[in-house]
Amino acid sequence: MAARGACLLVLLAVTIYTDAISLSNVLSVEDQVRFKQTFYNAMPFKDLETAGYAVFSLKLLKAEVPPTQDVCKFTKDNVDSSSVMSVFFASAISKYLENCKLPAITVAEATLSDAVKEGTDMLTLFYAVTAQNFLGFKVDTGEVIKAVKAAINSDEDSILGAAYAMLIAARLPKGSDVSFITEMIEDTVAQADEVDNSYLQFEAGLYATSKVVYATYALSEFLGKAPAITEEQVIKFANYLLTRKHVQSVKDTCALLYALDKLGNNPFHVPVVFQLYGSPVVSDDKKMVKVRVTNVMDRAFGKMTVTGTSAEDTEGTTVLSNKVFTAGPDDYELNFMTSKPGPGVYTINISAKPHKEDKRLLGTTGGQVKVKVVTKVNVEDVELSVVDKEQNIKSKTLSVKYPTAISSVIEADHHQKVVMKFSLKSVASGELFTPHQAFVRLTNQKTKQEIFFVAEPEPSKVFKFDLDVGATAKDSFASLSGKYKMDLIVGDAVIQNPFEWNVGVLSLTFGEDASKPSKDKETMYSRRPEIEHMFRVPEKRPPKAVSTAFTFIIFLPLVIMLIVWMKVGANLSNFPFSVGAIVFHLGLGAIFVLYYGFFVSLNMFTTLKILAVIGGLTFLGGNSLLSNIAARRGKRPAM
Repeated sequence: MAARGACLLVLLAVTIYTDAISLSNVLSVEDQVRFKQTFYNAMPFKDLETAGYAVFSLKLLKAEVPPTQDVCKFTKDNVDSSSVMSVFFASAISKYLENCKLPAITVAEATLSDAVKEGTDMLTLFYAVTAQNFLGFKVDTGEVIKAVKAAINSDEDSILGAAYAMLIAARLPKGSDVSFITEMIEDTVAQADEVDNSYLQFEAGLYATSKVVYATYALSEFLGKAPAITEEQVIKFANYLLTRKHVQSVKDTCALLYALDKLGNNPFHVPVVFQLYGSPVVSDDKKMVKVRVTNVMDRAFGKMTVTGTSAEDTEGTTVLSNKVFTAGPDDYELNFMTSKPGPGVYTINISAKPHKEDKRLLGTTGGQVKVKVVTKVNVEDVELSVVDKEQNIKSKTLSVKYPTAISSVIEADHHQKVVMKFSLKSVASGELFTPHQAFVRLTNQKTKQEIFFVAEPEPSKVFKFDLDVGATAKDSFASLSGKYKMDLIVGDAVIQNPFEWNVGVLSLTFGEDASKPSKDKETMYSRRPEIEHMFRVPEKRPPKAVSTAFTFIIFLPLVIMLIVWMKVGANLSNFPFSVGAIVFHLGLGAIFVLYYGFFVSLNMFTTLKILAVIGGLTFLGGNSLLSNIAARRGKRPAM
């Protein structure tokens, strides 16, 4: 049991590994033409950096630099001998362009030598060492290694720094001790983020990822030793890079192009891409499945034996096993229809074996392509019946053959059902076929209203359309009797000849004639009478004599109080004639007057607004008055 479990684990691991290293995309010839146009569009160049990236890339693509601009003269006129970056791009352009020799620049040699020292960042070191190499200046290997170690220690987590360190090492003389840089490859790759178990990329994005991939293989090729990177990681990096092939900037396009070119041609790892060549649709008219086996730059390998190891439909049914493709000039082809596949989508698993052994190739057994088998269908055994619902007796039965239509009008009322049965058969196999879409459309000949019904397949795969005239009258037809054109619509992704067939004309009579709207429907959307809001009618006021008498009664206590004060002799000497006292008493009087106004003519809203003002002033005056009284009492001598 343990041995069987181990075997299953190994098989599972192999399966997962095979899926992980599958590639189905390339930088096609069309993509490379688009890349060229990106570099051409950058002309005339405005700076040396853009010119450098464009010239490097065009030479890699074996394309000529167009005479839109004298790039050599532009380089000589714009190089700044005191700038390491400027000298780097100028020296690179001079190297890649024919007959473009830079004049002897003594200042530039000093500038580059001064940059190679401890404390210089990694990018500047890369510019300086590479420019020295291009211009033929002496490179102080010991000083370079010291400077690189110092730069690594100052920025240990820099992905781009690691890539530039590898590129610097590749420019040093053979035999230089760059083992500390070689050891960085595995640690750098380990920092890549994995996405969907299919892609590897660095957080810094496309430029950093491209640089690491290119630098890894450039250094390994220089040292003649395979890099510490797994085959699965290579495929996942390639997958990510190929998803970014629609990049627009000159700098990123150059980096991507160099990385993919290196993956397509190096001594260690070359991913194999299986891609469909031509249409993915297969039928009895077009039986061949064509594939190409290339690298990521869409360049075909030499002679190979390409085998379709298996082909499965979406339900897992295998229809093909170990079929060898026939080699063509640019592709390999297989007659897929010899296995008699039914209509559907199939995944073909492919393996390739070169006639001449090539250990660099990765993913030779993990290829997959998808094809779609399509077929033509015929409509057969069409039967149209009118059935009495209560007695379940057919009152009329008609047969019709596609593509003709029934010449007579078929009549049915709300006591009946219209039933149509039909079969769909594949022309190639003669077997019954069930499409994704089978509809019956009824179109009112007068109003052009369309009503759709689904034709459902029975267990025998015979389709049935069952229309209960009475039950569907209101919801589907709005009880609108009349003649309806009847069409059968059949379609599917794997049907070559989807069709729309006019079966005939139905004359339907519903229980309620909707051609004349009922009174309820006539008034449903008619104009309604205007609604006017009525406030509550105020109660009648009492007679004027009553209100006047009541007013006198209210003021009577005040009159009596004044009379009593006059008889007794009121003492007003203690009245504090201050602002607060005057405001308070005037405010009280004004409140009483306001109440009278509210009683006579004011409404509540107006009264509250005025009361808020008067009440506020009265409150302030009363507060001041009470404070003064308290202060005066506090000054009296104790008894």
